[in-house]
Amino acid sequence: MNDLLPPAAAPAPSDAHRFRVRSLWAGLLLIPATFLVVVLALASERGTACVMQGTCADIPGPFYLGTLAVALGALIWTQTTPDGTPPAPSRKAGLAVLLGADLLFLSLVAAHFAG
Repeated sequence: MNDLLPPAAAPAPSDAHRFRVRSLWAGLLLIPATFLVVVLALASERGTACVMQGTCADIPGPFYLGTLAVALGALIWTQTTPDGTPPAPSRKAGLAVLLGADLLFLSLVAAHFAG
């Protein structure tokens, strides 16, 4: 008898849920983006010389760790957005910081291989 009833509509995801999904994708896509930057850098002449002859740029390790720490902090800040309310402006700023830290980390990796 239940075959005649229309299926129950799934509840629409809230703004906070969509925001958390976007920030999670922004954080998780850093890993494949890093591999892509390394492959593209190694495909260039300078990147190959960096690996073969040791002419890589000296970028201190704390810069890499600092950008990753800022990105992790921003990811945690955006993931703790409470349900039921739209994301606060500070959470949206956290997503911008997350994207900026990701891009800075990727540019540091590319600069390392550029020599």
